[in-house]
Amino acid sequence: MVKLIKNNEKEMIPVEILSVTLTALLSVAVMFILAKLIGNRAISQMNLFDYVNSITIGSIAAELATSDVENMLDPLVAMVIYAIAVIVFAQISCKSLGFRRFVEGRTIILMKNGKIYNKNFDKAKIDINEFLMQCRLLGYFNLNDIKTAVQESNGKISILPTTAARPVKTQDLKLTPAEDTLYTNVILDGKVLSGNLQNAGYNEDWLNKELKKQNISHIKDIYLAVCSKNGDFYVYEKQDRKDKKDMFDL
Repeated sequence: MVKLIKNNEKEMIPVEILSVTLTALLSVAVMFILAKLIGNRAISQMNLFDYVNSITIGSIAAELATSDVENMLDPLVAMVIYAIAVIVFAQISCKSLGFRRFVEGRTIILMKNGKIYNKNFDKAKIDINEFLMQCRLLGYFNLNDIKTAVQESNGKISILPTTAARPVKTQDLKLTPAEDTLYTNVILDGKVLSGNLQNAGYNEDWLNKELKKQNISHIKDIYLAVCSKNGDFYVYEKQDRKDKKDMFDL
């Protein structure tokens, strides 16, 4: 009788592992679908409501991965409800300025024309040390170089430098450089991207001529090739050897 119980216990272990595996895969699939429905937004672009909901959905998904097969419906429904709430709030925010300000908040002026508004620091819930650190991270070590600093609704700090501290622009030097253009990938890992090549305004005859100019006979030897509408063409060939040197090693 004892041996029979042990055998049953051994048979139960693979079943439990299989159940956890299936529910974990299901939770990942549901999270991916809900994330696509909610939309692709970086963490820095989330408001407080989005951030809290994303954590909640992740917690429910983790619970779903370890729940019994019979109890899967409850966490699934909860995840869908939270996702719908995010979508509905986002739609209302797009159409209502007042609601958007209520959910996402407003920008807060922290510094303007050499004056630091300490009362607004309390409202923004940051102290002067954190403000100085954020300024240094943005490249401003001297507060006299800052004309205006505001905290955005996502918590990030934006800075408008003084005229003397801002980078020099081509307009300041009265220069008219040629406009930059985007580079299009036309060969990737030894394969010609015909659609990209056509969108750039070229064909494979042009591509073969450019490769011939650079003494490249086999497309499969190319790791990446890019071109611009100005006719610039750059090729990066595959390398057989590994460069094990670390140029940043101290």
